[in-house]
Amino acid sequence: MILDDVEAVADRADLAEVLAGVAERATPRSEVVARAAAAAAGQIDTALWGRLIGEIGVLGLAVPEELGGAGATWAEIAVLMEQVGRSTAAVPALGAVLAVDAIAASGDAEAHADLLPALVGGETIGTVWTGTGLTADPAGAVSGEARLVIDGGHADLVIAQADTGDGAAWFAIETSGAGVRRHETLDLVRDLATLTFAEAPARRIAVTEPDGLAVRLRDLALVAVAAEQLGVAEQALADAVEYAGVREQFRRVIGSFQALKHLIADVATETDLARSMVEHAVWAAVASPADLPEAAAMAMLAASRAAVFASGENVQVHGGIGFSWEHPAHLLFRKARSNEHLLGRPADLSDRILSAHGVQQ
Repeated sequence: MILDDVEAVADRADLAEVLAGVAERATPRSEVVARAAAAAAGQIDTALWGRLIGEIGVLGLAVPEELGGAGATWAEIAVLMEQVGRSTAAVPALGAVLAVDAIAASGDAEAHADLLPALVGGETIGTVWTGTGLTADPAGAVSGEARLVIDGGHADLVIAQADTGDGAAWFAIETSGAGVRRHETLDLVRDLATLTFAEAPARRIAVTEPDGLAVRLRDLALVAVAAEQLGVAEQALADAVEYAGVREQFRRVIGSFQALKHLIADVATETDLARSMVEHAVWAAVASPADLPEAAAMAMLAASRAAVFASGENVQVHGGIGFSWEHPAHLLFRKARSNEHLLGRPADLSDRILSAHGVQQ
């Protein structure tokens, strides 16, 4: 769980526990492999998604109370994304939380009233796209191609910029008539799609600083995926420790072997470092926006390193069964590797951090 201040420790610990319980009741870990196969075929885990929205209201967590939300922060969203990583949940949470934030942060009162309730309530599945190549005609209809849209295959509404001829503006674009081409992904529960729009109905969103919103969404996406990677690392570590405590070789549990103790200790160290970086990024998202670009990049790099290392070693600890498709270990490894490159090259994140300290590449 992400904890960025002492006062909220208990509340966020409770939220993490509740989310874990809901995930286990809706789709037990014994069903995770079958659930991933269904997700790879384009299905959402509707049982879990419905409970997350209906029972907990996860999409309204960071929405201000005056806009009908819970009035919490992105620290609570990070708790959600951490649980998504731990459970390899087949839900469109990443795109949905970013779409809600885009509308809430826009300052457009009419969009708040007309779009937020359906997005927060799950009646409309939203996502965002921060690429270029879309155009809008004078009537506001949008045309063009949006490539590799996160949760694009499930989205009813895409929040994106389009060129109006007088500059870029933000639009909420309906996907009902769009061409959808889903991409096969390494992460079986990650939906990526290319959407082709031809004069698609769209609503213009009034944004004071369009470029500033794009930067904000990119940085928050890094924080969300870093939290997801942290969840992957923590679950892989927990699974490895549990298995090492029951698997026997030479009449001893393998967890008693010195080499394995050192290996698991190394995984735990990397995971603790990742937690520190993710918590720092969450703090920046909530309390210090000026620090967010660097903090988000640091968190993404550290969490991805931990997730790839932990999930890979978890496979090794499990031995032969860990290499089989019937065991869920490969799902954590797939997610870790896929997330590592989901939002761009790790080298670009490293360059961002070095540039923040005046080091030119």
